[in-house]
Amino acid sequence: MRRAALVMIAVLACAAPAAAQDPITDFFRYKPSPAPVAGDCPAAWYGEFSGQRYDTFAETYRPFAARGCFETELACRIWQQQAITHLDRGPLYYTRCRPAG
Repeated sequence: MRRAALVMIAVLACAAPAAAQDPITDFFRYKPSPAPVAGDCPAAWYGEFSGQRYDTFAETYRPFAARGCFETELACRIWQQQAITHLDRGPLYYTRCRPAG
């Protein structure tokens, strides 16, 4: 039992420096979200949106883009308005809803 505990401590001690150099810096490091999945849209409507969102903490603009599939044109238009609201004070570059396919 004692040997197993010593082996476990040795393994964790060797793995810890490789995992993170500075845990505080790693916590605050920006990790980008994965790219949207591209492919066939099974729904009837396809929406795209692009703009910049004002970041009040950094006092700068950050790019914001999204796309999605919707069953109705109304659902797509509602999604557009929610995305525009999310921009806060940022500029709107591009938005559209079109039939998929």
